[in-house]
Amino acid sequence: MLPHATLRVRKHGLVVCCLVSAFANAAHAQSKVTDKEVREFSILVDGKEAGQSTMTITVKDDGTTEMTAAAKVHIRKVIFNYSFSIDSMEVWKDGKLIGMQNRSEEDGKKTEVVALKEGNQLKLRVNGKERLVNPESWVSSYWKLADQKFHNQKAPLIDSDTGKDMTGELKHIATEQITINGEAQKCYHFRITGIDVPIDLWFDRYHRLVRQEFTESGHKTIVQLINVKR
Repeated sequence: MLPHATLRVRKHGLVVCCLVSAFANAAHAQSKVTDKEVREFSILVDGKEAGQSTMTITVKDDGTTEMTAAAKVHIRKVIFNYSFSIDSMEVWKDGKLIGMQNRSEEDGKKTEVVALKEGNQLKLRVNGKERLVNPESWVSSYWKLADQKFHNQKAPLIDSDTGKDMTGELKHIATEQITINGEAQKCYHFRITGIDVPIDLWFDRYHRLVRQEFTESGHKTIVQLINVKR
């Protein structure tokens, strides 16, 4: 029974993944792209460059926005080695997540997180195990600022790496200047607390991510936007 049960789970997971991909492809086929940009980030750990991340944001005339991203981090020290990679896709409409597919690998451990909106529900599948989550959940890719109703309030979150449900306190800190490619830009500084790893986030006037700062296991990490291509 176990081999067959495992096979059914894998097939079901494959179906969900195909549905997410098919949904995104259908959205492309049935609508026109009104805006597209590629954001390139540098990832610094303890002050040294440890990886890169690339994020592509595509806005279509049917009101959907698709974000695809890839990131790799590798740290090698005498007593500490760490590697992480992720490929992800998110589809949003009317400020809500309607589809997501993330595949990550952390020190050899692989995780697949898939979400798909069905009616008023959001179904989340993590390595074959499915459950319902808050349909208004933000995602820890943090590529876009959460809806204004969650500012200075508690916000439901999905950890895009693990699929874990979280609730964070999203606080607006200040409006600050961030230099990107030698140009100072006005950005909105927010902080999320109440989660496993508190994080500081900066968003530009389009409410898109330009910087992250957090400290995990004693290692300070900064993800900084270095280039935008249109």
